[in-house]
Amino acid sequence: MEILEKAKELEKLGRKVIHFEIGEPDLPVPQKVKERAKEALSKYELKYTESTGIPQLKEAIANYYYETYRVVVEPTQIVITPGSSPALMAALKVVSERVGTVSYPDPGYPCYKNLLKLLNLEGVALPAFEEHGFKVQSFQVSTPALIVNSPANPTGTVYSRWELEKLAGKAFLISDEIYHGLTYRKPATSALQITRNCVVVNGFSKFFLMTGWRLGWAVVPKETLEEFTAILQNAVISPPTLSQLAALSCFDEEVLSQLKENVKTFYKRMKAMVEGLREIGFKVPQEPEGAFYVWADASAFTDDTYRFALELLENVSVATTPGIDFGKNGTSRFLRFSFCTGMEEISEGLERLYRYLRRR
Repeated sequence: MEILEKAKELEKLGRKVIHFEIGEPDLPVPQKVKERAKEALSKYELKYTESTGIPQLKEAIANYYYETYRVVVEPTQIVITPGSSPALMAALKVVSERVGTVSYPDPGYPCYKNLLKLLNLEGVALPAFEEHGFKVQSFQVSTPALIVNSPANPTGTVYSRWELEKLAGKAFLISDEIYHGLTYRKPATSALQITRNCVVVNGFSKFFLMTGWRLGWAVVPKETLEEFTAILQNAVISPPTLSQLAALSCFDEEVLSQLKENVKTFYKRMKAMVEGLREIGFKVPQEPEGAFYVWADASAFTDDTYRFALELLENVSVATTPGIDFGKNGTSRFLRFSFCTGMEEISEGLERLYRYLRRR
């Protein structure tokens, strides 16, 4: 976010910044979702809904799990939240108190450790190494609970069914599946396909493109539902009514087909980004299998990617995310490049980097 703020300052001065730093898809929300929102605005007064969401949306999500994963989920097990972050926060609180200490991957999404700190809960970082495809290995797990993110931010790695089964045999899983649907080789496995000893967190911000609509969900064990409900009643009151009504259209066949087509667009961008970065001199240990990030080793140019990111922004107006945002396990050598931008911008950004780093 610091890089983004500096980028916006440069844009105010008239400079064109290429944004490779933010994980927000640039593709438009499907028109049918917008039309559903317009219709809802004209027909309903937008009052509070149930604290865990409207029954129609829970039923739609439950049906989606069956159609996508052949998993039976009862609608009452689904809690709708204002974005996936409150679902994740509630999961960390409930699981930590019921099960015990939670471990999380390093490198990994920074909010895992930040939310644990906010909740005054103990957490354990597990190093995910390049030689293991940046995946936590089952022999590393010594805590009773584990966060798994597949596809992963920032590495784009996807755990196989077999790997998830091994992890589920060692710990209760908090499975962050926010990038499900955005995979480039084969579909990602949901934790619900292998165990009910888990909480699954997902949302409408990535595959469904609805970032500003702030809508997420969790699938929780029945015995924890009362605790999840109590937390959400106090922390968020209820999810946004308009967003819930609009999101019902996300599960129409026409919309799902459109969203699946978008994955082809992200795949082309990913290939262009990986090939371009490697040509420039970055080491990309593995091609992303999902999400929309490339985790690139910049050690050919620097041993401090935080300073390097600031240098690139200042000199060529290309915004990237420093690796230190994602942990301490060798992350100062890495930059995360997001390909949530068009091919023209990707090409221009890579060309700027190529010219500058060749001179440098």
